[in-house]
Amino acid sequence: MKSNIILLLLFVTFGANADDQRVSLPGNYKESFVEYLSLDRVQNHDQFIRLFANDTAMAGKNTKGEFLNGSVLVAEVYSVQKNEDGTVKKSVLNRRIKDKLLLIAIMEKQANFAKTSTSKINTGNWDFGAYKPNGKAASKDLDACRACHTPLLESDFVFSGEHLP
Repeated sequence: MKSNIILLLLFVTFGANADDQRVSLPGNYKESFVEYLSLDRVQNHDQFIRLFANDTAMAGKNTKGEFLNGSVLVAEVYSVQKNEDGTVKKSVLNRRIKDKLLLIAIMEKQANFAKTSTSKINTGNWDFGAYKPNGKAASKDLDACRACHTPLLESDFVFSGEHLP
């Protein structure tokens, strides 16, 4: 009985992480993608984010307001500098000052992703990947990414869509 509980806890803890990291880290995104936005991360008060898009995403949306299949968005998520008291340090422009790269998150849109997803969370044909700064897969619950983007149906599941063509 005890071993069954341990196995169940391991599955609940790591099951979504092993889900399917089918979205690869584009190795040359800094050179071949466009950095289209850098800002204080809205979802986390002590992070900064840089966003990159490939040529397909930069080509704009179709007549339905959706990004084209083959669109890839890359987000570099950074910690921010803090004051001695632990509060977030701000620049003279009242912006957070980025510090260390924490995570590289990827969104990729492909025609078959919705049909082949093992997740019960719908993000259309978008899927997600998460990588450590060294390029190795991060142990991250990708369903947390999906759940955060799910309410964005009207913007094709993309937070920063208004900043792209």
